[in-house]
Amino acid sequence: MNETIKEYPKVLIVALGRINAADTANNGLLLRNLFGNWPKENLVQIYSSGDNADTGFFSHYYQLGPKDRRLGAQFYRLKSGALAQMESGAEVLGNSAIRRGKISTIKSVLKRLIVETGFYELIFRPRLSAGMVDWVNEFKPDIIFSQGYNLTFAWLPVMLSKRFNIPIAYYPTDDWPNTEYRSGPQNLPVISTFVNRSVDKASRDLVEASSVRLSFNRYMQKEYLLRYASEFKVLMHGDDPQRFSATASMRMVGPDEVWIVTTGVFNRNRLPLLKDLDAACEILNKQGIKVRATVFSVNELIKGETNHFRYVEIASCPDHKSMPAVLKGADILFLPERFDETSPGIRLSVSSKAHLFMFSGKPTVVYSDPVTGIARYATEDSWAMVVSKRDINELANAFKHLITDDSCRQRLADKAAQVAVRYHDIVSNQLLFQNIIRRCNNEKVEDNTPSARES
Repeated sequence: MNETIKEYPKVLIVALGRINAADTANNGLLLRNLFGNWPKENLVQIYSSGDNADTGFFSHYYQLGPKDRRLGAQFYRLKSGALAQMESGAEVLGNSAIRRGKISTIKSVLKRLIVETGFYELIFRPRLSAGMVDWVNEFKPDIIFSQGYNLTFAWLPVMLSKRFNIPIAYYPTDDWPNTEYRSGPQNLPVISTFVNRSVDKASRDLVEASSVRLSFNRYMQKEYLLRYASEFKVLMHGDDPQRFSATASMRMVGPDEVWIVTTGVFNRNRLPLLKDLDAACEILNKQGIKVRATVFSVNELIKGETNHFRYVEIASCPDHKSMPAVLKGADILFLPERFDETSPGIRLSVSSKAHLFMFSGKPTVVYSDPVTGIARYATEDSWAMVVSKRDINELANAFKHLITDDSCRQRLADKAAQVAVRYHDIVSNQLLFQNIIRRCNNEKVEDNTPSARES
């Protein structure tokens, strides 16, 4: 029996975005960390998008194509044409203003009907093509690693599991079943309700079909136990603390200036909070405290939204290797989330930057509605100062407190280091993950022995 137990089982990763050899995508960093010790030849991926043309982190890849969807040819024509335009909001040129108006109206209706509600997922469902089946058969995986994310990537791992009789390890990193396609009641409620029921069923089927269930934090673990009546084991984002201890600090401001640093994706929820950051810096500078801030944005920001800042600079995001130097060079780290009506939707989410801020040795200010997962985590574990009300004066006061109170600053940094070691050490997380996958594979092997089949 021991001869059949593999040290590193062969894993088929089924995830929306390609895990490239290097990029700044949060999920790419997560999976490269989790599978960092795995033999590359024992890892392959089925994906849909996100190929940056590098060699990739895994040994082989299969990209979904027309044959892997029902009505696939029509889907990819739409994806490269009208569907892509609807998703991007691009204008369709017509012969007159009236025609443009009609096309715009039709496009708007189609976008709401097909894209925003997720109805296209039901029309163009995934299928196991002969090419995909042959590709999987050639690899002969021991286990499927799934993250969900949308209907296609909830259905596909279950279909593969049934077809090849192999177990699933399910690891959602956000509460996609409760947010994906959740259009408001004004957006075609009949269709939205139908799609949302499909999402609920697909997510429940995926949980039920999974032999390994992992959650990204304890909030998700608790919620999913109630929602699915299934146990999930917590496995959080991780990194190597030695990357930080062995890196020299880098600063982009003068020696007499306080440097506030933030990084991440600044979407419509977070972008307004950068205005608050600039306003808080202005308050402090008027009080005689020289403060500047730098935003290392993963995405390209709208120039009209940021070109009026006086104390905040927008800079390109450093790569993963360079990030520790930037974070260590800061005096204060700023972690904004959101205060808008979407805040309850991320109550089970924890920022993928949190552990990096913890390892930096610098104090963090979390600026977020208290209902969000990141605000709850920072409050309950005391690794950051939390400003839970959208108020530029309160934000400025939080920065000032950290600037002037050395003991508070050190206390937060020390607590963050303790939390980081406890939950985010990559060596511990890799070992936990590998043991869980190996145990699942060993149980599968035992179930397939002659004695087990006879019983």
